Amino acid sequence: MADVVAEKKMDKEKCREIIREIFSHNKFVLACHIVIDETLCGSAKLHMPIEGDLHVNPRGMAHGGALSTLANTAVGVTCCTVGVRTVTLNFNSNFIANLRAGDTAYAEARVLHRGHKTVVLGCEIYDQTRRLLTKSLVTMYITGDDDKIPHEW
Repeated sequence: MADVVAEKKMDKEKCREIIREIFSHNKFVLACHIVIDETLCGSAKLHMPIEGDLHVNPRGMAHGGALSTLANTAVGVTCCTVGVRTVTLNFNSNFIANLRAGDTAYAEARVLHRGHKTVVLGCEIYDQTRRLLTKSLVTMYITGDDDKIPHEW
């Protein structure tokens, strides 16, 4: 019981620092230029500048795979905020609008349900004017607890 109480009292800044450290070594996230802006227990905000030589399709619009990468990274970060290690089990995304090179995509993810084996999350991606671009529903499979981040903080 004392471990549970101590777990809940972990400093918010310490948790944020640990999460940023985890993702600072992910070469794929770095190559995509994804930035973690904010983390709270159960939610995260990230952004990704849309670069013409990296994130766009032949028509000059943001590639669906790039936006999906941002959403999947956002839900992965969000799973870290509740102290679990996960892998993607199901990813469903609706593309509503798009953006061009030079714009920035902003992702906001949150836990909708945390079970014993899965976490269900929602993620929306917006442009800089808060115009909705994508809406995703993602199920993540829990592979284990994170030994550095508590379930609540």
